[in-house]
Amino acid sequence: MTPFIAFILFLFWWAVASIATFLIVNNKKQKALDHMITAAEKEASEIIRKSEEIARTVRQEIEESKTELRERKQEITQSEEKLREKDARLEAKLEDLDKKQNTLREKSDALDGKIRTIDEKEATITTRLEEVAHLSQEDAKELLLETAEQRYEKDILAVIEKKRQEYRIREKEMAREVIIKSIQQYAGDVTGEMTQTMVKLENDDVKGKLIGKEGRNIIAFEKATGVSLIIDDTPDNVFISSFDLFRRYIAKKSLEELIEDKRIQPARIEEIVEKNQAEADTLIYDLGTKTLNEMGISGIPDEIIPLIGKFRFRTSYGQNILMHSKEVAYIAESIAKLIGADASLALKGGLLHDLGKAMDHDVEGTHPEIGGRIARKYGLDERIVNIIEGHHDDVPQICLETKIIQIADAISAIRPGARRMNAEEYIKRIQEMENLAMSFSGVNKAYALSAGREVRIFVDADTVSDIDAMKMAQEIAGTIETNLSYPGEIKVNLIREKRVIEYAR
Repeated sequence: MTPFIAFILFLFWWAVASIATFLIVNNKKQKALDHMITAAEKEASEIIRKSEEIARTVRQEIEESKTELRERKQEITQSEEKLREKDARLEAKLEDLDKKQNTLREKSDALDGKIRTIDEKEATITTRLEEVAHLSQEDAKELLLETAEQRYEKDILAVIEKKRQEYRIREKEMAREVIIKSIQQYAGDVTGEMTQTMVKLENDDVKGKLIGKEGRNIIAFEKATGVSLIIDDTPDNVFISSFDLFRRYIAKKSLEELIEDKRIQPARIEEIVEKNQAEADTLIYDLGTKTLNEMGISGIPDEIIPLIGKFRFRTSYGQNILMHSKEVAYIAESIAKLIGADASLALKGGLLHDLGKAMDHDVEGTHPEIGGRIARKYGLDERIVNIIEGHHDDVPQICLETKIIQIADAISAIRPGARRMNAEEYIKRIQEMENLAMSFSGVNKAYALSAGREVRIFVDADTVSDIDAMKMAQEIAGTIETNLSYPGEIKVNLIREKRVIEYAR
């Protein structure tokens, strides 16, 4: 084969290969294009389908909206018709009311005319009667009342006495209810101040340190504080004895500091006691401030605050004055609220009513007199001054709150446990009261109730009449008043009850 022919063959082969390659590539592109066209057609079909669904949904919603709108229009039309009907009915009623009002006005005018005519006739008749009887209307009235009074004097007195008894019973019940509610609202503890204070120890080894070598520590402590330190066989306890509350307080505070410090020797004892005594004024002022803050009382002069703090270290028949004053204040506030008095004034007056007792050891005079002078000196309200001076009836009472404080003071002071009176004495007084009531003829039973404030007596209805019962109650009350010693007053409640029992066989 010649080179020329070989070249021709090569060109032919190359041309055939190029055409084949072109056809293969073109076929692949055609297939890819067909595939893309198919996918696009599917996607277009899906879009068209969703568009048709959305169109159908929109058309449906439009139809529903049109239907709802037609229903709303129909409802509005019906409502308008109903409103028009109501307006028509209201207009008709208004017309009827106008007619009735006019009719009533005419009748009222006619009635006024008749009343005027009757008044004129009554005046004419009265004038003629006065002329015939030769008496004026006032004279006739006086004569009629005088005649009725003479004829029905006993009945009138009986009615008056009955009403007076009813009011008396009612006012006692109301007063009792007010006092009971006031006492129930106060739930403070009441404790009597004894002559000893107990101090707790960690162990009994401390007792030896307190006594010291040859008793020098206990001697130094008693000399510095002015109290007696009692160290006995009571485990883990010692006692401070003194009638002076303030000394006992300083001694207790000093002893607790010594036990905590553990350096118990004469020099250290004197140092701690002197420190606590030097801080006494600050302590008393802080106690007064704490009390006022606790009770929510303001407007008290600074000079009086330490005196309130001193209440903590004063007693009356074993009752702590601070506890007593706070109790009186709270009870008085409750009573004032229940009866409509000044509760704030009652609270403040109750706390300060025994103000003079903070100074009565140092100044001559009764505690109401001393307290009144102090209150005036520092410009307290005149009603507060009257409460302080008048709660024991030493001066005339110028305000209701003074009487309230007097009642609250009695409640706080006389109930069992408030002031020093041992159980045996209390039980003995109750028994004497019952035995005295039982000593009267015709008494079946007698009970002392309400902590000895009431004696309830049951008598024999066959032997004791109603009149006898009244006399007996007065006699028993007089006998108790004469023979027994008690604070406040005792109610004698005598009950006469007749029971008749028969049997039907």
